[in-house]
Amino acid sequence: MKANWIRAFARSVAAIAALTGAGHAAAAEPAAGDAQSLIITYQTTPANRPVLRQAMEQSTAHELARWKQEGRIKQYNLLFNRYADSDNWDAMAVLTFATSDDLYRWREIEQTRPAGLPKEAAAVTTSIHTAPVDMKRVAPLDAKSAHAVYVVIPYKTLVSETDYEKYADGYVIPQFKGWMDEGVLQGYSLYTSRFPAGRPWNAMVVLQYKDEAALSAREAIVAKVRGRLKANPEWKAISDSKKEVRNELQVVIADGIAVNP
Repeated sequence: MKANWIRAFARSVAAIAALTGAGHAAAAEPAAGDAQSLIITYQTTPANRPVLRQAMEQSTAHELARWKQEGRIKQYNLLFNRYADSDNWDAMAVLTFATSDDLYRWREIEQTRPAGLPKEAAAVTTSIHTAPVDMKRVAPLDAKSAHAVYVVIPYKTLVSETDYEKYADGYVIPQFKGWMDEGVLQGYSLYTSRFPAGRPWNAMVVLQYKDEAALSAREAIVAKVRGRLKANPEWKAISDSKKEVRNELQVVIADGIAVNP
């Protein structure tokens, strides 16, 4: 039964790729080489959230900018959860490396600044989780966007990584492109975990909205774009079966941590 569903799912993905050009677009994605990344999340106590954020603004943000300039990392995003939430992270760093050698060099930073934190931030951090991931699909996020709002969505996938990528190309990416066409979404990145065993999630999506107004329009734009895509029976078939592909976990709304002069 499951094998029949997977075959039908694959046919739907192939059909929608041919009709919408999704397959061609995905092949042209900058992340086609599965850029190697780390997703690091940090937690602190509610009382120390301001301390952690200030330390990251005054130190971590500057260090990441310098490491990028030196070529230690290719690109990065440093985010802070908009809300105090004991079930979730307070800060997140997404670091992408050009090569496996560059990723290997990160160990040198870890020796003196665990997870890239200065002593002031490490002193108030209660837990850190570091997940090696591959960037699978991307429309580059602008780390310098002053008014951007981020939506971070973790998933637990229920199919193979190959089938999940097909699902993303056939169902998810067409929506992202639609939201960008509507002018609310500035960029996105999709990651899959290299070592998912024991972790609550094995796929992560980071969405960058233009500003607060764009985030407020999220539900209306999602409905508008999905309504347009539902006219395609192949896309609708994937939509109807998405519960058999992944489970969505807790969403985080975050803001970028800018360099504090």
